[in-house]
Amino acid sequence: MNSPTMPGGARVSIIGAARSGLAAARFLLDRGHPVFISDSCASPKLEAALLGAGLSAAPHESDANTDRVLDADTIILSPGVPSNIAVLIKARERGIPVWSEIELTYRYSRAPILAITGSSGKSTTASLLGAAIAAGGRACVVAGNIGVAAIAEVPRLGPDGVAVLEVSSFQLESIDAFRPRGAAVLNIMANHLDRYRDIDEYFAAKKQIARSMTRDDFIVLNAGDDRLVAWARGLGAHLRVIWFGARREKGECIWVDNTVLRCDIGGRDAAILDVREMMICGPHNHQNAAAAAAMAMAFGTDPSAAARGIASFPGLKHRLEFAGEARGVRYYNDSKSTTAESVLCAVTAFGDNVHLIAGGRDKGCDFSVVTSAVKRHVRKAYLIGEAAGRMAALWRDATEIEMYRSLEDALGAASANAKKGDVVVLSPGCSSFDMFTDYEHRGNVFKELVHALAA
Repeated sequence: MNSPTMPGGARVSIIGAARSGLAAARFLLDRGHPVFISDSCASPKLEAALLGAGLSAAPHESDANTDRVLDADTIILSPGVPSNIAVLIKARERGIPVWSEIELTYRYSRAPILAITGSSGKSTTASLLGAAIAAGGRACVVAGNIGVAAIAEVPRLGPDGVAVLEVSSFQLESIDAFRPRGAAVLNIMANHLDRYRDIDEYFAAKKQIARSMTRDDFIVLNAGDDRLVAWARGLGAHLRVIWFGARREKGECIWVDNTVLRCDIGGRDAAILDVREMMICGPHNHQNAAAAAAMAMAFGTDPSAAARGIASFPGLKHRLEFAGEARGVRYYNDSKSTTAESVLCAVTAFGDNVHLIAGGRDKGCDFSVVTSAVKRHVRKAYLIGEAAGRMAALWRDATEIEMYRSLEDALGAASANAKKGDVVVLSPGCSSFDMFTDYEHRGNVFKELVHALAA
């Protein structure tokens, strides 16, 4: 049973006028709630965002988050806004609830929620899970941090539908009663250290996904992640734990045996599918498929249906997306890559013929974990953005490196140097905000430049 929705007429302040904040505002206004929108961006930018969302008439403020936010019964916080800003400290002192948009979604959802978090692989795993559930004949929405505001989609589902949500650590910082029917934590790696003091604080935010779960629920964890293995020792007493990534003598699990995805779930030891049948490739995607299959089957999806859905999934935009070919050189757009580990997945998906374009806003990721793979697979690295200098220092003995002022300049150089049979991969390993509005903007610019080359 979900927690109560908001009382009629409850006043709501929304901090952050990006995708999730605007969707929350629209949802609440449609239900008769007075809404105040606060964003620290400049006034012209906020006015344009509100106009585009049809929200120009809503009371709002720009340039700062002032105490006007506190004239509310509840505050909805967008994930891009830190949860420790001054006005939120005051709000908590006054007992005003501060929720993320996924908490709001949970309270209004009639459908069960399956939630996926982790440092990398979330979007692909969520999409694989959605495909598996849909193949089993149930209505399904994939939303959340993947780029679709959950509050705009999930409440449309009936109780027989399923909501698959990709959730970030930022969203999990501000949950209250959020309780998914099933959850997955794919991995924990150094990430967002521009926001968190250290990896332990980052992991603490991820752990919130299980705070309200019970023995009636299940959680899928990576058997190869030491932090998750240690955490699970305290979870098993009150929560069903399923492992992916390795065969375990005790406990339910799913793993890849040579090329076959096998499971031991619910007392059933069976082969699910041959990963060579999947449309997306790479060992990292085989692990994503294992996590998705574990969630689907624990939720009750027939294994054959799960296999059909997973095998037929074509991949996502901006995630090792084939962008085009010119003069025998193939180009791949991996703009969603915002961690060192995602760069590792990208460069190891090919041979020793990679021209890597990387860099962007530095989030404090440990790029040394990619050094050996860069040495084996990358013929030349073309670095851009704020993180370029740090990447260059770590990889200088691994491959030839050049730094460029723009993505266009880096791509031009890579195109000039690449030979027939080589691949050029944009896998930044960083956020996009030093040069672009978001990773989609960055990826679209890359694809446009590639299309111009091909033409």
